[in-house]
Amino acid sequence: MKKLLLLFFLFSIAGHAQSNDKILHFGAGVATGAAGAFIAHELSGGNKWWSIAGAVGGSLMAGLAKEAIDKNKGGPWDNGDVVHTVAGGITVGIAIEIFSGRKKGKSSRLPDTAHDQFVLSPYPIQETTPKLNSPWISQN
Repeated sequence: MKKLLLLFFLFSIAGHAQSNDKILHFGAGVATGAAGAFIAHELSGGNKWWSIAGAVGGSLMAGLAKEAIDKNKGGPWDNGDVVHTVAGGITVGIAIEIFSGRKKGKSSRLPDTAHDQFVLSPYPIQETTPKLNSPWISQN
């Protein structure tokens, strides 16, 4: 229930847009935020905070780039457009983490191969060699 209320609150931000332009900026923030979250998720190995940061960073870069292009073409810089673009990124970043289906405190990525298991293991693997009492095997 808390998740639905939070999601409703986040999407209500889009409902307070003053014009169709702000809704388009919010939608662009959702799209670029989703791409940023995916990239950050893959690079960080599934860390949820990096995924959210990727969503916010991706939407912020898109919003700033769009306003820079508008300013370069002689139009006005609109901070409200940047805010609505970033709001879309924040919304998608949090929504992805709410509905990703991960349990708290557990990693979402399981080792695929023995090599991954070795790399992802928090414990060092120690080789044990049996001590053989044989005159033919040298004991170093």
